[in-house]
Parts: sequence; structure tokens; C-alpha cells
Amino acid sequence: MGKSKEKKDNLNRSLVMSVVLHIILIGLIVIGSLVSVVKLGGGGEEGTVIDAVMVDPGVVVEQYEQMQKQQNMVRQAAKERKEQEQKQEAELREQQEKEQKRLQQLEQERIKTERDTAKQQKQAEEQQKKALEAAKKAKEEQKIAEEAAAKAKAEKEKLVKEQAAEKAKAEAQAKKEAEAAKAKAEKEAQEKAEKEAKEKADKEAKIKADKEAKAKADKEAKEKADKEAKAKAAKAKAEAAKNAASVDDLLGDLTASGPSKQGGQASAGTGGGKKSGASNADVDNYAGKVKAAIQSKFYDSDTYRGRTCELQLVLARDGALMGIKPKNNPTNDAALCDAAIRAAKLASMPRPDSDKIFERVKREGIVVDFKPWFK
Repeated sequence: MGKSKEKKDNLNRSLVMSVVLHIILIGLIVIGSLVSVVKLGGGGEEGTVIDAVMVDPGVVVEQYEQMQKQQNMVRQAAKERKEQEQKQEAELREQQEKEQKRLQQLEQERIKTERDTAKQQKQAEEQQKKALEAAKKAKEEQKIAEEAAAKAKAEKEKLVKEQAAEKAKAEAQAKKEAEAAKAKAEKEAQEKAEKEAKEKADKEAKIKADKEAKAKADKEAKEKADKEAKAKAAKAKAEAAKNAASVDDLLGDLTASGPSKQGGQASAGTGGGKKSGASNADVDNYAGKVKAAIQSKFYDSDTYRGRTCELQLVLARDGALMGIKPKNNPTNDAALCDAAIRAAKLASMPRPDSDKIFERVKREGIVVDFKPWFK
């Protein structure tokens, strides 16, 4: 744009200078052609000299025509230059308009590109922001889930440890009590056996002395004395065996006889009369309560799935466990029996609902067919 304007100014100055120079030149030519000095002198030395100016019309016309021709040439040149300038200006304007349109288009494209870029950048930033928020949320949720899992795992481990500790404690206590009971029973049995053996020896010595002292007695008296001595010996032996039995021996007797068997014998012993006391349904109901109490302290049900153990229990009137042992049943699982006995020693046994139930349980014992419950 600036270069085109400078070029136009140079052309204008050149044109003006050319016109001025031509006018000056024509003026000088006209003046030179119009002025001619002619000296005219009279005759003799004293004649007067007269200066006159003569104008040649043909020269003037010729010069005028040349001047007109030059002016026409100048005007034609000026016209051509002006037309050229106008053409150049038109072309320049056209180029400027095209350039301006191109620049406008480029500017619009630039603005559109900037807007599109800004929009895309904004969308990318929003997507990135959403992605970061989603990642942050996922990370927080993962952290919460991990903390919950760790807490649950710790609680489970703690519960398992507590159950294992309780189980070990119960086993140790049961073992200690069993050993103490066994030692006590063995000691009492030994003391009673020694005492009864001594009594038996004294009696036998006395009998022997009596027999020797009464050697002269008749045969019947001797036989009678021998019979009495043998009866006493048998009775003393039976009492020794009975007193030497521990809680396990008592339970063994109950197991061998069984509640139903004892019930039948008791009925037979009444001579066919009607027996007053707790019914089988009452006893079974109480046995179910006892079984539930054992189950409440039994924590390893899954370990003993499909196993069974028949237990014989001796209970006090207030429900206290006096003795427990597995019955002599080939279907019993030894591991389940041990676990059930430990659970029974930890459980709070229910009181018999009535004295009649207690008397029958005391007399016959109570049998529980223990099978772990599964959730």
C-alpha cells in the first residue's frame, strides 16, 4: 500500500515538471521568433539610422502549430499517464480489495481457529478435570474398600484368635479337671481298696480263728459259718468296686443300662402298677434344652459336618453339670465327642422344669444325641 502511493507521487511530480519545462521552452521560442532587429540607415554620413522590428507570420504560424502540437502531445501524454495511473489505481484497488478480502478471510479463519482451539482446549480441560475427579473418587473408594476389608480381616482374625484362646483354655481346664478327678478317684479307690482289703483280711483272719476255735463244731455249723464268711466277702468286694468308681464309672453304669432300659425295668419292678413321674416327652424336651445349651458354646460346626456323638450327662437340681462322657456307641466320632464335652463344660445348663423330671434324670441319667447345627 505505501509503495503504490509513493510511486503515484513520483509520477505526478514528473508530469508537472515536464509540463512546466515545455511551457518555458515554447515561450522562449515564441519570444525569439517575434523579436528581429533591423537596422535601416539613410544616405550619407549624416543620415539617420532607424531600428525596426519585423514579424514573419509564417514563422509565427509554424511555431504556433508546433506549440499546439507539443501541447497536444503533452496533453495526450498526460491523458495516457492519467489513464495508466487510473488503471494502475484500479488494479491496485482491486489487488487491495482482494488482499483485504484475503486478510479478512484469514482473520476470520484465524478467529474461528482460535475459537475452535479454545473450545477444544476447554473441552479437553473439562474432560481432564472429570477424569481427574473420577480417578480421585475411584482412589478414595478403593481406599475406603481396602480399609473396610482390612478392618473386617482384623476383626475376623481377632475373633478367630479369641475363639482359639477360649477353646485352648477350655481344653486345658477340662484336661486339668479330668486329671484331678481321675487322680482323686484313683486315690480314693486305692485307699478304699486297701481299707477293704485290710478289713477283709481281718475278717478272714477272724473267721479262720473262729473256724480253728470251733473245729470241733458240727459240720452244719461249720458250713453255715463258711457261707456267712463268703457272703460278707462278696459284699465287701462289691462295695469296694462301687466306691472306687469315679464319675466316669457312674456314667459308664448309666450308659450301659440306658434311660429306656431303666425305665422298663422300673416299670416291671412295680409289679405292673402305674408309675407316677415325668413322662418321656418331658424328659425329651429337657434333653433338647440341654442339647441347645451345648450347641450355644459349640463354634466348630463346619469341621464336624456329618458326624454324631451320643453323650451321657449327670446334672444337679440347679442344672450344674456333675459328669459327662460319651456312651459306648460305635457310631460316635471321638473328635466330636471331645469338642462337645468341652462345649458342655462351658455352657450354662438349664434347670429341670420339675422335681419329677429331675428325679428321673437323676435316676436314669440323660442322653443327648449331639449333632452340630449348621447355618
